[in-house]
Amino acid sequence: MKLARKLNAFDATLIVAGGIVGAGIFRNPSVVAQRVHTTPLILGVWIFGGVVAIIGGFIFAELAWRRPASGGLYGYMRDAFHPSVAFMYGWTALWVSQSGGMAAAAMTFAAYVVPLFGNSVAPWIPAAAVLIILSAINCFGVREGSTTQDLLMLLKIGIIAALIAGGLVAAPIAHHIARAPALPALAPMALLSLIGAALIPVLYAYDGWQTAPFMDAELKDTRRTLPVGLIAGVAIVIVLYLAVTVVSVRVLGAGGLSATDTPASDVMRAAFGPIGERVIAIGVALSTLGFISNQILT
Repeated sequence: MKLARKLNAFDATLIVAGGIVGAGIFRNPSVVAQRVHTTPLILGVWIFGGVVAIIGGFIFAELAWRRPASGGLYGYMRDAFHPSVAFMYGWTALWVSQSGGMAAAAMTFAAYVVPLFGNSVAPWIPAAAVLIILSAINCFGVREGSTTQDLLMLLKIGIIAALIAGGLVAAPIAHHIARAPALPALAPMALLSLIGAALIPVLYAYDGWQTAPFMDAELKDTRRTLPVGLIAGVAIVIVLYLAVTVVSVRVLGAGGLSATDTPASDVMRAAFGPIGERVIAIGVALSTLGFISNQILT
């Protein structure tokens, strides 16, 4: 069956960015700070993760230009290795990674939404509801699914922009917060081990751009549109993630950042008071909702 090519470079860019941005950026800056402690290393780890992601984007952009056909990563693995390798990847993605990721994101969505309504329903109910509703929307067609994904991604960007603006403008600088304990003198391998541990949540937060090539048969002028979407989408996410990390360190300090499990909520509370915490809870819910929509679409 021939698929309709209805998606443009703007759609491709938001699909790439939407496949990356989930709930991780709202918590992972504190996980990184707990492992490397100092501001230069915190920022350096996020920059390095961004470099890895953009290199991956360039590689997939080249693959998309060389092989402008449907299948995405499945097709790349089939052509590069063997159909059996691609077969195993496809079924693993269907039954484990893609489906499991959507289920986990749906439960995260429910965990943030249910308390806003007084814990009056079981979490599995809204989790199942969003999966059913978003799946139904995508059944109407790729244009409808992409438009929904685009709108949710723009809302995600808006929430993250509010977090960044609040941290830069409204929230006080963390002069009063104790500094994180300085790293003791470490052997090079020990330091590399700490950096490697800090990279795990960073690379997880940057993961997701590789699903965009699944849409290549529905993109207009795939050889141009998909590479543009991959590079632009990853670049947008790098800028957003670095900005969130900078404002988290600015408002909480390296010590405060390593001491909390909810850095985004703490920044918004410092900037806007209790209303800020509710806004960021809604933002995390929208972010996970957008991620689910993206995964169903791709």
